[in-house]
Amino acid sequence: MKFLWTTALCTGLALAAAGPLAALDMTLSGVDVKADLSAYEDNNVLKFWPTLEDDITTAIASKVTIDDGADAPRISVTINKVAIDGDTVLPESGEFNQLEGTVTTHDGKNAGSASEGQDADALTGSYALKMTAISGDQEVPEGWIAVAPSQDDFYDALIDAYATSIVERIEE
Repeated sequence: MKFLWTTALCTGLALAAAGPLAALDMTLSGVDVKADLSAYEDNNVLKFWPTLEDDITTAIASKVTIDDGADAPRISVTINKVAIDGDTVLPESGEFNQLEGTVTTHDGKNAGSASEGQDADALTGSYALKMTAISGDQEVPEGWIAVAPSQDDFYDALIDAYATSIVERIEE
């Protein structure tokens, strides 16, 4: 019997357990996540995953302490590609295995300062973050029952792994 094993699921579940510990070590003054998929006019990502921005924000917030009054860095994440094997038009199942974006880090706490007429806090870094989940067949030992991850498990694991990668990069 073959079993579809998702690398992102394993990573996400393993890192999810460590999430509460990481929250004790780092404080951010804000997290802003936006999905700008305009480069792909036929994309249908938000049809299937309308809460993508909120889900990534929540995943990041679960790994750090958010204190908008703290003199701490803030991050902005722009998701610019969600795809299944490079194709930005997802199948009717809504599944995807690639998540790409840009992460920027700002020094200071004023997440909305530029739009409020104040000086924007200084940009301290920016980088592209590309993540892909790969799967493969794995033998299931005799006597075991294989349970394939659901589409929601796959989504949650990929989102969590993406958030974890962002937090780990901030800590460096």
